Amino acid sequence: MYPVFVAVASAAACILITLLWQKCTDFVAFNIKRRQTGCFRAKLYPHTDRLWGSDLVKQRQQATKNGNLQALYTRHFKMLAKTWEEVFWNQRVINTMDTANLQYVHVFGFEDFGKPNHRMKISAPILGNGIFVAEGARWKHSRSIIKPIFARAELENISSMAKHVDRFLNLLPQNSETFDIQPMLKKMVLDISTDFLFGESIDAQTPEGGPAAERFLQALDESLAGWHKRRLAGLGSVRYIFDKSWSSAYKQLYAFIDAHVNRALELVSSPQSDKNSTDPVENSSEKYILLYEMAKEIRDPIRLRFELINVFLPSRDTTAALLANTLFQLARHPEYWKQLRKTALSLPFDPTDHKQLSFSTLKSLTPFRYVIQETFRTIGPVGRVFRAARKDTMLPRGGGPDGKSPVFVAKGTTICSLPYHIHHDKDIWGDDADDFRPERWAEGNRKSWEYVPFLGGPRICPAQQQVLSQATYILLRLVLEFEWIENKDEVVEYVELQRMAIESRRGVIIALGPAKDCRT
Repeated sequence: MYPVFVAVASAAACILITLLWQKCTDFVAFNIKRRQTGCFRAKLYPHTDRLWGSDLVKQRQQATKNGNLQALYTRHFKMLAKTWEEVFWNQRVINTMDTANLQYVHVFGFEDFGKPNHRMKISAPILGNGIFVAEGARWKHSRSIIKPIFARAELENISSMAKHVDRFLNLLPQNSETFDIQPMLKKMVLDISTDFLFGESIDAQTPEGGPAAERFLQALDESLAGWHKRRLAGLGSVRYIFDKSWSSAYKQLYAFIDAHVNRALELVSSPQSDKNSTDPVENSSEKYILLYEMAKEIRDPIRLRFELINVFLPSRDTTAALLANTLFQLARHPEYWKQLRKTALSLPFDPTDHKQLSFSTLKSLTPFRYVIQETFRTIGPVGRVFRAARKDTMLPRGGGPDGKSPVFVAKGTTICSLPYHIHHDKDIWGDDADDFRPERWAEGNRKSWEYVPFLGGPRICPAQQQVLSQATYILLRLVLEFEWIENKDEVVEYVELQRMAIESRRGVIIALGPAKDCRT
């Protein structure tokens, strides 16, 4: 008994000494920086648990369960300031919705910040060391491979996407009945994504592919749910150590991806591939396949798996969530559906003929762009972005009595940037910042970093143009096919479901009225 007591007491003493040392070094670093620059500390959240911050963790877990995490952050920003500090499992976290701070972290001070180590460890089972989480030379190499691939993909003929959209439209109810369109959108986007990434669709919208696709979608959703639950818990995620459901889900994801990876590596390395005109690697003029292009540069199957997952999850989740959220808003503001339909019917060509349509044409459809931008602004899908200070540094604003002085950031401090709250800042967007009003985008140009759905700087999302083009095309086809949209959900407000992207927990329950003058 005595040796056990000594061991426990020694461990507790080591922890206490470590905490005291951290406090002392942090205090000294702050005072040096303050004398040099006149910086301040950010306002501190009034914790009841000042050591671990468990009180705030519990609030967020409950808010996530209730679907109103963003509203909780809104209350705290109103209570404290646009930049404030909290304790998260004995680590400093600075939350900010200040555009100057966001720009500094992601551009001007880019080298001062990296991905938080504890979050990378939590994400490792599902994301590995792919572009989404990689740092330094590894990230630069991944970026140099993936960015040009997406740039070339913008030039791809829309025909490969159009067939999946055609199938989706044929599955929609044609008798104005009530239904949830969100799961149908997920299946369509899954078909588009797998076709583009792997060279063959999972065919989630067909009876043949249905059962396998359902299993894959379930594994995908469980993988993302488990990941988000652990990210929210932070160091408290150790309580999930005996929960095997997450590993079971992401291993199913591995199995699906690995089958395509192995096939691609065999095709790319085959001595016959340069002679076979039907080989998909060489036949890219007809169909552009991201996996085959990546396999030419990345030969390690494990690395290639994780790079694909890092591309697949954000692009699939963002596009599906964006489309669902757009229809969520249009169902509650049907006058904009009529405006989009009027625009679509007035086009000087047939937009249902994919041979007459290009991504540049889609970008030129201003009313559609405004609706999509306003959806991104009002709902998301990005809620929070985390970075960790690699050294003692500062944020340009948020300190002092007026909140305009620099804020000290100690090495290891996590910066939580909140684009959602920048997009709802009434100092930027006016008193109607919470209202869905697409015409605001015609009222003048916005300053840089006031609107950041894909962030910015070196780590800006490489798939942003593809996401916007796909969403525009699908929305264009929908307004041509249906004359009106109506909300059928008794709950009008948006209830969040936190995944990689924010989506509607209640789905998107609507009715659509078939058009009599549809061109299809």
